[in-house]
Amino acid sequence: MEGRYSLLDILRGASVVAVGLLTLVLLALLPGPGFRTSRLVLFAVVILFGWIGAAGAVSGRFGLLLTGAIGQFLLGFWNFTIGLVMLPTGAVLLVTALLLREDPSVSSERRPL
Repeated sequence: MEGRYSLLDILRGASVVAVGLLTLVLLALLPGPGFRTSRLVLFAVVILFGWIGAAGAVSGRFGLLLTGAIGQFLLGFWNFTIGLVMLPTGAVLLVTALLLREDPSVSSERRPL
């Protein structure tokens, strides 16, 4: 083992860290003023999309990464406050997905799209 990591490996780790931070921020904001069941559902869906993308980053699945990134972007415009965390997370997932798509070392069966 050389100890050298490719940009894709670094972005895979950054994707998981970004989704972990997103989860922590949303869990911290959840009990804030104005709590409703709709906030709980929105946060649960946002966290679900984030972890779908993180699973795609770890397993090297382009489709999962793209689903997580698109979900983060679409739901990030819903609420400005959580969008400040979601949009950068979606950007990291999207960049990871694009680099994964262009990486020749990833086998073609892992890239269904």
